[in-house]
Amino acid sequence: MQHSFPAAVSLEIAYAGSKGTHLQSVTDPNQDPVPGPGDVQARRPYPQFGPFTAIQNRGSSIYHSLQLKGEKHLSHGLYFLSAFTWSKAINDLPEICCNFPFPQNSYDVASERARADFDQKLRWVLSFDYELPFGGSRSHINNRVLDAIAGGWHVGGIYTLASGFPFSAAMGFDPSNTGSQGLMRPDQLRDGNLPSDQRSPNLWFDINAFQAPAGIAFGNAHRNNLNGPGQNVFDGSLRKEFAVTESQRLEFRAEFFNMFNHPNFAQPDNFIDDGPGVAGTITEIAIPMRQIQFGLKYRF
Repeated sequence: MQHSFPAAVSLEIAYAGSKGTHLQSVTDPNQDPVPGPGDVQARRPYPQFGPFTAIQNRGSSIYHSLQLKGEKHLSHGLYFLSAFTWSKAINDLPEICCNFPFPQNSYDVASERARADFDQKLRWVLSFDYELPFGGSRSHINNRVLDAIAGGWHVGGIYTLASGFPFSAAMGFDPSNTGSQGLMRPDQLRDGNLPSDQRSPNLWFDINAFQAPAGIAFGNAHRNNLNGPGQNVFDGSLRKEFAVTESQRLEFRAEFFNMFNHPNFAQPDNFIDDGPGVAGTITEIAIPMRQIQFGLKYRF
């Protein structure tokens, strides 16, 4: 649905969804079917071989979203586009392209159904361009030299605010002793997501909410049950076009990436057996800190 408002503004609201079936996914048909002690190789269905990689068209996914878009068409020197998405994406196996595309138990793919690795619940992006209200095409300056210097400047930017991607608590060993190629998950005791005022790069999630399974077994923690860091970044720009002749133009641009130098963190260490001081900590950023570049473009 779309509606127009005064001042060249329009608002659009939409539902967007998709359903995927028979998607490519991988399993290991030679994984030991039952957790147990002893030599894994001897218990495989085909003990003369090692792990298999079987690509099958058995995956499924579903996506729902509410999308809002507000746009102001260029008038009085201002243009902006604002887009907000509230969505949820679910699948039962990660994409083959990515790390750990195998289920932890190739004989129980249904237990892998959870938020997709790329699921981002909330995302808002605002982009704008504004010609400052003096000089240039909006000139009230009669002096050509002064107009050339002060007039026609544009400021613009893109502001992105988004929630984080999910990730799974994991272990660096196979507690099931089945020779699994998947990402092995622990047992979950309680919600491992810390309140927002307790999260920090030094400890992003509650590592004590998870423990290794008792005995030889698969962990009961669900896939992608933890929330990663969100995104908060503003990229700004300043530009002006100088008229050299009637057919020649020189454009100057200054661009500021992550202009306010806001730290945008990468996912934390999700292996609970890495120990205190390592498990749950963040050591990288997902988006570089402030970067500035200048450019000149000559059109003729």
